[in-house]
Amino acid sequence: MIKLKDLILEARSLSVFDFDDTLVKTDSWIYVKKDGKQIKKLDPAEFAVYNPKKGEEFDFSDFDKMLRNPKIIKKNVELLKKQLKKHGRRVTILTARALGYPIKHFFKTIGLEVYVVAVGSADPKVKADWIEDHIKKGYNPVYFMDDSRKNIAAVDKLKKKYPKVKIQTELIK
Repeated sequence: MIKLKDLILEARSLSVFDFDDTLVKTDSWIYVKKDGKQIKKLDPAEFAVYNPKKGEEFDFSDFDKMLRNPKIIKKNVELLKKQLKKHGRRVTILTARALGYPIKHFFKTIGLEVYVVAVGSADPKVKADWIEDHIKKGYNPVYFMDDSRKNIAAVDKLKKKYPKVKIQTELIK
């Protein structure tokens, strides 16, 4: 039997998962352009470590469409499923994509109801700010899983700012 005290504590827990290359791999590309011409294309893992050169711009248009050829990353999706089963725990997929619907739709096709927040930005600070907003709302502990070192580093900075909050990050390789 679940005790009310445990349920209240669990309800303040937050589990946050990145989507691309953390839970699912897709055939979506980030196009690098210079002077209006495509000069290369990157998958999300390559983009996560790419340092743009002067004059380069990114085209994320593949990420504004329905998912192409999605393949789940089994061990991470199993962890997501376990988190979703915990009573009252806030579980969120936090994606740099501009649209959450394609992700929500995909998970529905495999029998999962997920909460998706599409921040529409590849800036790691945007994800960290979203998590910080939830820390300010009283969420503790916070668990964050992402394939981007930059995103992990941005969230890790919150550990110093909020030493009383248990923040656990995990870099997916």
